[in-house]
Amino acid sequence: MKRTEVDSSAVTRIQADAERYLGEAVDVLRATADQEAERVARVAALLAERLRQGGTLYTCGNGGSAADAQHVATELAGKFFLQRPGLAAIALTTNTSALTAIANDFSFDEVFVRQLSGLAR
Repeated sequence: MKRTEVDSSAVTRIQADAERYLGEAVDVLRATADQEAERVARVAALLAERLRQGGTLYTCGNGGSAADAQHVATELAGKFFLQRPGLAAIALTTNTSALTAIANDFSFDEVFVRQLSGLAR
């Protein structure tokens, strides 16, 4: 197997792009922490209370956010830092039959609304 050499100028450009992108991500996270930490804590406490009362978290998203929604639901059903019983969390993005049928029969705008109208209490 022949090993190919990487163009060092391409690596330098990619590294500069990566440093810029990662720096911007750090800035966004820092600003979010400064401005929204209390709100995040309040939402987390409210969610924890609802889950303790037997509630269910429903997550959703489009594209990459659909994967994030599935990840969050999985972490809650799994362990997410703590060894504990699974928590009730459902990603509305995992039922492809529901997604495609509702989008076809109604509209894409309805795919999560219709699911929630049948599931949520």
